[in-house]
Formats: sequence, structure tokens, C-alpha cells
Amino acid sequence: MLTFIGLMLLKLSLNILTPRQWSLQQTVAGAYMTYERSYAERIPFENLLAGDSPWPAYPSTSVDTNVEVGRLPGNRPIFASITRTRFPSDNNYPIDGGTGTTATNPAAMNVWKVQSIVTYTIGGRNYAKSRTVLRAQ
Repeated sequence: MLTFIGLMLLKLSLNILTPRQWSLQQTVAGAYMTYERSYAERIPFENLLAGDSPWPAYPSTSVDTNVEVGRLPGNRPIFASITRTRFPSDNNYPIDGGTGTTATNPAAMNVWKVQSIVTYTIGGRNYAKSRTVLRAQ
């Protein structure tokens, strides 16, 4: 009888830990995406649009593999793949990847959507998070 009660308590404690583990994994990836967002917001516009930009113009992508985004309890690292790209606004001038004209874009605004996607696997399950930052000049 005591063995049965002990096994039930063990199973209940494991059921309680599983949601905490999931929220920890999501928090670690979310913290890394905060870094990606701040990086996209602070990069100078001329570097963002350069040929060697960390965010190449779509359909090209930049992929960094085996990036450590955090650690789980027991000092186990979480490795992820980071995919980056940028999309021009439709209202940009044709030279900037859009179809805008002086009538539709009189201020000559240059607007880009900068996107970062992190994908990682923990416990055989695949996860993905993305952040998109709007940059304008």
C-alpha cells in the first residue's frame, strides 16, 4: 500500500514539474528573442541595407546554427538555429524593393520589416519563435 501511495505521489510531482519545464523553455527562448529584437532596432540603417547585412533581403536568408540561447536546469545548453531576413514595404520606391511612386510616398520613406526566427528542439519536440521589427528611414 505504501509503495502504491509513493508511486502516486511521484507521478503527481512529475505532472506538476512538466508545465514549469515548458514555461522555463519558453522564457529562455523569449529572452534570446529580446536580444534579436534589440539588435534589429539598434543596427544602423546603412548596415541593415548593406550587402553583408545580418538580415539579407527576402528571399535570401541568413541562418546561424548551433547558437546557444540558454541553459536548462542541470546546466544543459539549449542550442537553436536563427534565421534572419528582411522584407521591403510595398510603398518603398522601386530602387528600394517596392512599387511606390512620388504620389504614394511623397516623403521618400524607406521602410523594412526585419524578421528573426529561432527554432530549437527540446525533448524531441520542435519549437519556434519569431520577432518582426519595423524599421523606417
